[in-house]
Amino acid sequence: MATYSKSTVASGSDSFRDFCCFPCLENKIDQWADFYCENCQKFYCAKCINRHGQLFGTHVTYGRGDTSKWPVAKEVEDFLQKCDLHEDKHLEMFCEDHSQLCCTNCVDQVFIVQGKSEYNVSIPSDLDKNCYINDICVLSEDQILVADCKNNRVKLLNHQYQVVGHYDFYGYPRDMCKITPSEVAVTVYQGDLLEVQFVSVNGGQLVKGRWMLQFYHECIGIAHDLQDLYLTSGTALYKYSMKGDLLKKLYEDTSDKLTVLKCAVSPSGDKIFITNNTHHKVLTLARDGTVLQTFTDPDLQNPAGIHVTALGQVLVCGTSSSTIIQLDGEGKKKLATLATKRDRLDEPNSVFYNRSTAFIILGQWSSILVLRVK
Repeated sequence: MATYSKSTVASGSDSFRDFCCFPCLENKIDQWADFYCENCQKFYCAKCINRHGQLFGTHVTYGRGDTSKWPVAKEVEDFLQKCDLHEDKHLEMFCEDHSQLCCTNCVDQVFIVQGKSEYNVSIPSDLDKNCYINDICVLSEDQILVADCKNNRVKLLNHQYQVVGHYDFYGYPRDMCKITPSEVAVTVYQGDLLEVQFVSVNGGQLVKGRWMLQFYHECIGIAHDLQDLYLTSGTALYKYSMKGDLLKKLYEDTSDKLTVLKCAVSPSGDKIFITNNTHHKVLTLARDGTVLQTFTDPDLQNPAGIHVTALGQVLVCGTSSSTIIQLDGEGKKKLATLATKRDRLDEPNSVFYNRSTAFIILGQWSSILVLRVK
């Protein structure tokens, strides 16, 4: 957390005192600044910036992620970006519970399962009643999308996990990622059909989106970060523009068929997690594709779906082990095994944490399993 005691720097240092919150200083409170207002030319902490925003909504402010735009020297900028509790880590996200900036180590809070429920998401028009939920994406509390690869369709669920709509494909949907609050991108496969299709929620129904993108390689896993798409082919991870232009092949492992299955991006965009299904691994990559960590565990066999929460918590499914585990934000170690076969997990292939309800949703054979967590 960015708590910053006075002992952090030399007492009485004018260089650092200049970057205390201006309103707090007027009240004789030493509170380090989290934002700089270009219009006011003053600094504000996370609490004071909210009041400032209510009064001056059009002012341009820059947070700790944009300290290059603060009137600071380079050594001060580097200091401001460091976590006070974990000095080797940079501040990457804002904790709403504590109203403070924090690093990924600060938010490695372990989920505790408090209950579970199972929901059948088959519908009468399904050709195969034994559906399989390949992926999950939550747009809002009342708009939950699940990809049913056995019936070549994406289904729209309400907050009670009832199917209220669906969109059919020619091929089977493999993975999804959120693009806008009302749109997802879906990887689709059927023979020579190697593409990403966009599907939107409009008037409570699923409709065809803006366009589709076609590729020369298989499209399995997909993730979105800012203006970039990350796609896996089974053996490689690619980075594309939103128009479908190849920017870079980030990583490749041709030792087997499903060494690069699915992917997820950290909230700050500096880490990419991929599942190596064949070799039972989770890899953490840097933005340029460099391997930072390799994780294995007996509880994780044939990992498939992987999800990173807004606070950087990493959740991954073990398909053949029928498990869901939580990793730390670096992908170094297991924090907990959250559910197993004893909890009615049946070869899960997808996972998503719905922050608004504090539920972890798991996709598997014939149903979804919903874990209530804290």
